[in-house]
Amino acid sequence: MSKQFFNWLEQRINDYEQARERGLKAYETRWKRVVTERNDGVEPKESSAGLHAPIDGYVYTWAKGDHEFESTFLAGQFLPWSSEREPLTCGAFIDEVQIAGVPAARADKFIERYEQMPAEVRKIVRVSRSRSWVDRYAEAGTDKLVCYVYISKCPADLCAAIEDYLMGDIYKLQRLAIEQSEAERAARNKAHEEGEDAPEGRVEITGTVLSFKWQSSDYGDVLKMLVQDDRGFRVWGSVPKSLDDAERESRISFTATLAQSDKDSKFGFFKRPTKAAVLEEVA
Repeated sequence: MSKQFFNWLEQRINDYEQARERGLKAYETRWKRVVTERNDGVEPKESSAGLHAPIDGYVYTWAKGDHEFESTFLAGQFLPWSSEREPLTCGAFIDEVQIAGVPAARADKFIERYEQMPAEVRKIVRVSRSRSWVDRYAEAGTDKLVCYVYISKCPADLCAAIEDYLMGDIYKLQRLAIEQSEAERAARNKAHEEGEDAPEGRVEITGTVLSFKWQSSDYGDVLKMLVQDDRGFRVWGSVPKSLDDAERESRISFTATLAQSDKDSKFGFFKRPTKAAVLEEVA
């Protein structure tokens, strides 16, 4: 699959470059003819840099955006191109695309294989990468060193194909994780709506941490947490020290004094938590 992809990539880059050169040559030939007709059959001089006035008093018209300009040039002066030539210069090639979060090992392997392609191809489309950094959110067992991959002067559809080659399965896993998270959130909200009212008094809580938030108080900043009990109701209160290692989605248990909210019977405020413990690690 890898060999087929790089063969296809090389062919597509060459096809794009040839099409760009044909379009640019056709434009320049037509524009040279227009300039010649404008000056009674006197052709402009042509060099690798563009067109130049062949004689003094050479009349020339060009456009920039919606504005048209006309001037008289001396022999040898450069004749400016109209702005419609600019997109032909790069064709479908865009300046640079940055792909974030690429596993460093994948990036190195891709660039190593790309460097084996013909020099004329690598001259058209350039591929490089940034320094690596550690992805703190990488799943267990996956590559934690990631980087940016830069693709310069590349057609948009080829950039998309390279990104899919590097990141397609990772994006798929991310989408599945988002879908799973949304499904879990919907199930949790349903359990809350259909669950029991928050009890009062000294209560044992067993459930899932939904969120953390720092709040200011007379005693300084205090870390609070929102927990949904397995019975459906939710409680809010200060995080005990024994739960310093708890994270969002952690399963925990603790005993605390609970007071039901005046505005929502399925919501309570807890204080004086004891016997707090993390029941299982976040998946």
